[in-house]
Amino acid sequence: MVYGLAVSLSDTVRDLSVIVDSKLHFDSHISAIVHKAHSCANLILKCFHLRDKELLIKAFCTYVRPLLEYCIPVKWTPQFNYLIDKIE
Repeated sequence: MVYGLAVSLSDTVRDLSVIVDSKLHFDSHISAIVHKAHSCANLILKCFHLRDKELLIKAFCTYVRPLLEYCIPVKWTPQFNYLIDKIE
């Protein structure tokens, strides 16, 4: 307790929307971003009843791709192969 307040230690820190754990791994960040992008892609497919290829590509490039491209050096140089597969 610090000054009468309970302090809880966390293994992860969020800075500029990048989640880093105490071992400087980005596993939780990549998992969160992939989950958010997957949810957004499912929402696009659910909302657009027409399966026009050009419309779906524009919606994907507008809403999903920026989620995956933010902080590219963190995401595209992961330390483990399973993280690369998760992103792709």
